[in-house]
Amino acid sequence: MTEATGGSAALSRAALSRAALSRAALSRAAGGLERVLLPVVVAVGAAGVALPTPGRSVDGAGGIDPTLAVLVLTAGLSLEKVGVRQLRMRSGRMVGALVAGTLVLPVLAWALSLAATGGVGDGILALGVAPAEVASLALTGMAGGEVPVAAALIAASSVVTVVASGPILSLLAPTAGLHPVGLLTTLALVVAAPLAAGAALAPLVRRWPRAMDLGRLVGLVALLVLLWEVASQVRLDVRYLVAAGLLLAFLAGGASLGALVARGVDPAGRPGLLLPLAMRDFAVAAGIAAAAFGPGSAGVLGIYGVLVLAFGSVVAWRSHHAGRPSREMPEGTA
Repeated sequence: MTEATGGSAALSRAALSRAALSRAALSRAAGGLERVLLPVVVAVGAAGVALPTPGRSVDGAGGIDPTLAVLVLTAGLSLEKVGVRQLRMRSGRMVGALVAGTLVLPVLAWALSLAATGGVGDGILALGVAPAEVASLALTGMAGGEVPVAAALIAASSVVTVVASGPILSLLAPTAGLHPVGLLTTLALVVAAPLAAGAALAPLVRRWPRAMDLGRLVGLVALLVLLWEVASQVRLDVRYLVAAGLLLAFLAGGASLGALVARGVDPAGRPGLLLPLAMRDFAVAAGIAAAAFGPGSAGVLGIYGVLVLAFGSVVAWRSHHAGRPSREMPEGTA
């Protein structure tokens, strides 16, 4: 009996050890990929441009939407339930960020799209109605910022995109022949439903750290796959050189709005306001562009994907090395 009990205990310890090693491997893989995300993004984007045929074949078969749905689902898994009081301290700033992202950025994108032609202009226009970049959530954490504030802005802007992007695009591009109902259906299926499912599953998944690590890794891989799909639509011609300049102008405009909204906020509060407003989700924008204007209009968003992730990484690095701020929110910093 004693030998049997000892053998059972040894087997249990071995199983626990294997589980711990498995979780450690997942955690190391996800953390390692996050640390080198910027150079990997550049490499994947370059691969999509240099060898476009496979990516264009995947796009032609409707590959953008399922990849985007997986990415949004994993983003939903990372959303945490936060208390109303915790967000109330930033409520005024958050409303300002949401209003600026909903009203100002579409107009800026429309103005810049007038300087482009064909699918390039359509892609920039779609970017104006895209929600906050999902990656800004992780980057806010890396910067030592307030992750709950960023999470709330991402969720709220996603809802606004699902509801308002069709009417806004119809208003800004009345001759494009858009079908707001069809676009709303697509966004409901590939953005709203996966985000809601991820958020609903998050409390259950958080009980198993290995599942959370797997979700992080799958989300990063989905982000890179989507970037590859979108970058494969890029054509190396003068239009895309002009587009790069226009996208830099759009990113600068978003960053300026974010800096304005976060002005006067303590260091802990700035990244959670600046990054979600400045960074628009190139992945969702690609889905919108493909649904509204065709896959060819999504190519320009591969360039923006590289630019926006580079911007967010630099902001996170600078904030982190300037002295990781406390995440405590002082009273009255609304």
